[in-house]
Amino acid sequence: MADASAGRAVVHDRQGTLIALDLETGAVLWRHGRALRPCAIVGGNVVALRVGASPALEVELLDVGEGTELWTSPALALPPWAHPTLQDSPEFTVDTAEVQDPLVIRWTARALYRGGAPPGPEVAGSRPREAHGALRIDLATPSVEPLAVRATEADTEADAVADTEVPAPPQPPLPADVLAYGQVGGLRMELTVRAGSGGEDAVVLRAVDARTAAAVWEVVLDETAESRPRRLRP
Repeated sequence: MADASAGRAVVHDRQGTLIALDLETGAVLWRHGRALRPCAIVGGNVVALRVGASPALEVELLDVGEGTELWTSPALALPPWAHPTLQDSPEFTVDTAEVQDPLVIRWTARALYRGGAPPGPEVAGSRPREAHGALRIDLATPSVEPLAVRATEADTEADAVADTEVPAPPQPPLPADVLAYGQVGGLRMELTVRAGSGGEDAVVLRAVDARTAAAVWEVVLDETAESRPRRLRP
């Protein structure tokens, strides 16, 4: 998530710590919190969702310049079977259609079969398999209002947006280590995982010139040592 006009990008590591970066140099400006996923930068505010073990979300606002926490909403309940995640997954996705105030964040939760003995037809038929909802966030107040979104409405809106979108120009071939990427002005932001010589995995964010494919900067977001079994005594 980035704001080219502010010269800032805000990402999160595997623990959900928000990391603000200078788009020009890649310098880390601040770090904040745990279990947070950034959703938008609006009017100098970072809007993030806090996720945890319970099926609920909290909205947190931070100052984009300093990373200071400005406001946190009460917990907003999700369906009891929902599993909110830091990244989009088959079980939970988040979408911010338009970056504006008020901001609307849509979510979709799915209950997936996790293996084991399959449920009987009565249980399978009565259990909700998918739910849609939205949060309307007023940054001026600040306040948040849950909105009900039916699956048919969400699908219709998504189809309408897809029909009106202008196809993006073709991108040059990406390196094999790129997991995801996005465009911010003249930069292509690439997320990679790099294996270190000591057995650790490093999550790296790399800025590449979109025209020349030359690397501009890169920064290690987090580094996790590989778990290895201890040697047994003879």
